[in-house]
Amino acid sequence: MQSKMSFKLAGCKESAKQPLVKSSYMLIDMPISLLLLLVLSPILLVNLLISKAQRKPFIRSINKYDCLGRPVTLHRCHCGFVKDIAVFWSILTKNIRFCGLPLQDSFRGLERAKLHRFGHCLAGLISRVGLHQLSGIAVLKPYDLIEQQVSAGRLAYLSLLVKGGLSYFFFYQSSTELKQPDQFTLFGLTIHNHSMRLAVEWALATSTIKKPNSICKIGYFINVNSVNLTVNDPVLRERINRGDRCFADGSGMRIAAKYIGVRICENVNGTDMLPYLCVAAQKTKKSIYMLGSKPGVADRAAQYLLQVYPNLNIAGTQDGYFKSEQTYDVISRINQSCADILLVAMGSPIQEAWLEKNVAQLHCNTALAVGGLFDFYSGNITRAPLWMRELGMEWVWRLLQEPKTKFSRYVIGNPLFLIRTFIFNRAKRGFQS
Repeated sequence: MQSKMSFKLAGCKESAKQPLVKSSYMLIDMPISLLLLLVLSPILLVNLLISKAQRKPFIRSINKYDCLGRPVTLHRCHCGFVKDIAVFWSILTKNIRFCGLPLQDSFRGLERAKLHRFGHCLAGLISRVGLHQLSGIAVLKPYDLIEQQVSAGRLAYLSLLVKGGLSYFFFYQSSTELKQPDQFTLFGLTIHNHSMRLAVEWALATSTIKKPNSICKIGYFINVNSVNLTVNDPVLRERINRGDRCFADGSGMRIAAKYIGVRICENVNGTDMLPYLCVAAQKTKKSIYMLGSKPGVADRAAQYLLQVYPNLNIAGTQDGYFKSEQTYDVISRINQSCADILLVAMGSPIQEAWLEKNVAQLHCNTALAVGGLFDFYSGNITRAPLWMRELGMEWVWRLLQEPKTKFSRYVIGNPLFLIRTFIFNRAKRGFQS
């Protein structure tokens, strides 16, 4: 038999908190699961009748393992509709919680040993690790997420439940229905389905493929705006496809990929990548050159990065407001700096055109087109709160900050993107040139 300690909520630390655990279960898990079972009882009745007609068991058990390697039994209807609704019985009978330890046995060695301090917590249908995976946020430190979740209180538990439910609605699809290829085509654009870790490793690696007249690799971050721009600009689409890597950026790309049966590994965007890139660049002694944005923005961003990463080598900075006849001098300064990685923040489609035109003259190993990245790290624009990013709603924050400049991009662009995805089926078929 399981001990009473095993029924403790992932949100308490010691046995002294058992009253809080009991009240949390009584106030949140039990009433919600009971209500859902009552509301969904007509479906359960239909499923029961179908299983009887087919002479099959009504409920079947599914065995999973949590992050501690402990077996967890979930319930599922054997026949009928919305078969997963039987899992609410698992919650009602305290086999699992709505929110708890991750339902994945992917921790090994020292990580598993560290997690045993949370052995008093049950697994959950929702966890912060799982939430970040659903929304595509890079999960490079899962232990920290679990520790934050376990140390949080009842309000945070309820917040996680709401965010998890919304994310499941927008992003979830079973592993049997989605494929996760290394590369796929979306809206006529070739997307490289990398994790954040793999994308950073690619950016730092020395190219072993000798391209004609160029030693510099080019990487692009493809988001909803990128797709919308390529609708009327086939030249931009061709330029992007000629890049060495194109990473999927944002919840819109994740939703569109899900529609064509593809799971995007992680949301790889420049803003999230830069901290990991800086840490890796410090370790590998790689240098970064920052090109673009308005005068002074790249300088302020560089100063901030050096405060956070004192051993980082910023090879130089240059704003993006230079005349075309000054391009040769700008490229000469970049090359003389011996920078390994060039960040180009000129916005689309200008940065793509500039990179393709000048890549043959660049001596750096990798160039990344990063759009408005420097604005975030210079302090010009604040980053959306984590809870908004967990829900894939960062664009709302950007719209609130810059309503005039971002109105067309988000208020008009996002619905157009969804129309092209779900009505015109452009995600799979692409666009005609």
